[in-house]
Amino acid sequence: MNTFKKIYCRIFQNCFKLVIPILPYRTPEILKSTSLISHICMDNHISKVMVITDFTVHQLGILDRMCEHLDHHSISYVIYDKTVANPTSDNVEEAKNLYLSSNCQALIGFGGGSSMDCAKAVGARLVRPKKPLSKMEGILKIWKKLPLLICVPTTAGTGSETTLAAVIVDSKTRHKYAINDFNLIPDYAVLDPKPTLSLPPFITACTGMDALTHAIEAYIGNSTTKKTRAYALKATKLIFENIYKVYEDGNDLEARSNMLDAAYYAGHAFTVSYVGYVHAIAHSLG
Repeated sequence: MNTFKKIYCRIFQNCFKLVIPILPYRTPEILKSTSLISHICMDNHISKVMVITDFTVHQLGILDRMCEHLDHHSISYVIYDKTVANPTSDNVEEAKNLYLSSNCQALIGFGGGSSMDCAKAVGARLVRPKKPLSKMEGILKIWKKLPLLICVPTTAGTGSETTLAAVIVDSKTRHKYAINDFNLIPDYAVLDPKPTLSLPPFITACTGMDALTHAIEAYIGNSTTKKTRAYALKATKLIFENIYKVYEDGNDLEARSNMLDAAYYAGHAFTVSYVGYVHAIAHSLG
């Protein structure tokens, strides 16, 4: 790295560390069942929502239980299921246009980190319609509250249900970048183990290791706080106690729930204390 750029980065990191205690970090309200989403919508006078997911989650019927509850409470919904593994700017624009044409009032990101990141980016485009995604790259470029955002993770790994980041790939240039803003933190995180039951052992292990990496990087970084270290340790403990259980028995609801909690705690830890070189390298490879 260029020496002057390195000096600039270190100064920026140290200054950011000093102001962490006064920054508007917040945590989503936790729900333990997708059946509660309909009640949240009713409490907020929302009659139509957009569900952003991927084709596999939709086809496997993992949305069905939530949709049944929405139907029961007369809450309409439209489903966008074209999200790809690394969500693209085209995904975001398609979903945004569908949201507007369908007169939706809230967003539900349902799936892995890709679906949740796509939902966040759609929210950003809705409140900043004249600002392209490429201009939102970096820190604090949104500055407006998103529509009600509910995230339902179907993997216990990314922690996107609690972070202030959305990672997007530019469809034209293939440049992968992060958008970071406090307004991207979801309003609700639904840590329901039932949508994770269909996760195969290999993906269960990989996503669990993702959460463990988040926790470790957040703990050993230079911008930790007492709270983030405690969250990182809690996440690490939960992962070591449960990852073998869910790998060997994917139907263990208690272990699945504990892994979701671990991913959430690790996600909150790194959204304040950052991740490290492992994730930096992974972004470049991705």
